[in-house]
Amino acid sequence: MSRAEVGLCFWSGQFGLTNFVLSRRKKRRYARAMSPTSLSSTSPVAPLRSFEVVAKQIATMVQASYRIGQRLPAERELAKTFGVSRPTVREAILSLAMSGMLQVRSNSGAYVISRRELPDVHALEGAGPFENLEARQMIEPQIAATAAQRATKAIIVQLADALAMMRREHAEGREADASDHRFHVILAEATGNSALVSICDSLWRAQSDSSIWQEIHAHMRMEDYRSIWLRDHEAIFEAVSTGNARKASAAMTRHLGNIRDALMQASNAKSMAREKT
Repeated sequence: MSRAEVGLCFWSGQFGLTNFVLSRRKKRRYARAMSPTSLSSTSPVAPLRSFEVVAKQIATMVQASYRIGQRLPAERELAKTFGVSRPTVREAILSLAMSGMLQVRSNSGAYVISRRELPDVHALEGAGPFENLEARQMIEPQIAATAAQRATKAIIVQLADALAMMRREHAEGREADASDHRFHVILAEATGNSALVSICDSLWRAQSDSSIWQEIHAHMRMEDYRSIWLRDHEAIFEAVSTGNARKASAAMTRHLGNIRDALMQASNAKSMAREKT
């Protein structure tokens, strides 16, 4: 065997040994990383909700610069100060009102009623309703468009049944939450994508579980919105049943925009100062 061959064998042996050592080290590191102790210490922390971040900023501002009975700046000004949307500021103000720091007065705005400590808005359940609606606006128009392309006759029948139930409940002056929820989930089922069904259902449940949504909903005059929302669902059904994806997407976009407008109207100072219905 030549010197070159001996050197090559030595180098190959060293390379194999190095790989063996590195492989064992990688396995040990992986085992440590996947241990229960390591996993529990690196588990992701749930991010603060948008309204929660702004609520903390407003609360800090109140404690630093505001007296009891003093009025906060207008929503538009606060939105500019914190670099967020007006709906996010409104959610933050409502969360602070629910936590006892602020009071919302009719045609006037939000006033400081407590400066004692930072309110625990983190304890409020669910996402902010406007934040949740924004997620729906990103997802559900595409669900409607895909449903128009893929819906079977059986799905169309199920949508028609949900719509008929909605009409009956509205005619009787009752809430149509169950049939409304069913309508949207059936649309997601029409796509044939189980992940979209799960997302759609989760967004609906997040809305109903939201403490801020429940507070706004308690002040809403539902008779002002039922006919609009029913027409929205009829337009979505018509587009899906005729296989028109573009119209289905547009109808869903319009519906979610109408919900946003209703939430903005129902959560203004005048409405929130009204007695709960």
